[in-house]
Amino acid sequence: MGRAAVVTGQRATLQEYLELPGEFRAEFVHGVIVVNPPPSFTHQRACLCLRDMLVANLPRAVVAVAVGWRLHPDRDDVRIPDVCVLSNEPDTDLLTAPPLVVVEVLSSNRSDDLVRKSTEYLEATAGQYWIIDPRDHVLDAYLNTPTGWEVLAHLTDDNPAGTVEIPGLGPVPLDLALLLS
Repeated sequence: MGRAAVVTGQRATLQEYLELPGEFRAEFVHGVIVVNPPPSFTHQRACLCLRDMLVANLPRAVVAVAVGWRLHPDRDDVRIPDVCVLSNEPDTDLLTAPPLVVVEVLSSNRSDDLVRKSTEYLEATAGQYWIIDPRDHVLDAYLNTPTGWEVLAHLTDDNPAGTVEIPGLGPVPLDLALLLS
C-alpha cells in the first residue's frame, strides 16, 4: 500500500500512517487511520491562547500544539493532543515519552476526548490531562494517580480562574474567560 492507496477508516500499518502527507491531521488507532475534521476557529483560538499562557508561565517547558504521540512502545497507536507540555525537546517529531500535560479542546467528537482518550492517556502515563469545553465553558485539569485521574482544577463561568502546578516546572495561572474569549 503506497501513500495514495491509504484510505482512512481502513486498516494500515504504522509505516503507512507515518508516510501520510503532513497536511493530514490523522491519528492512528488500533491499526486504523482516523482523519479528524479541521478544528473550528473557537477550538484553534483556545489552543493558541493556552499555548501562550503556558509559554509565558513555564519558560523551561517545551509546549507543542497538535504533535503526534505514540502512546505505548509496544503498540502502534498515535494520538494528536491539541496541546502538550514536555520537560525536554523531543528527539523525533513523534513523541514517545509521556507528556507532563496533554490537553484536548472538545469539539464534535466529545466522547472520544472524555472517555476513550482519557483512558488511553491515563494508561500511557501522561502526568496531567486538561479538558477545555468551549460549549459548556469548562476547564477540567486532572492529575494521573495510581487510582486514576484526580481533579486538580474545575473552572467554570462562576469560578473562571485558578492555578495548576506542573511538577518540575511550576504553577500556571489559568483564566477560562481569556481562553474562551
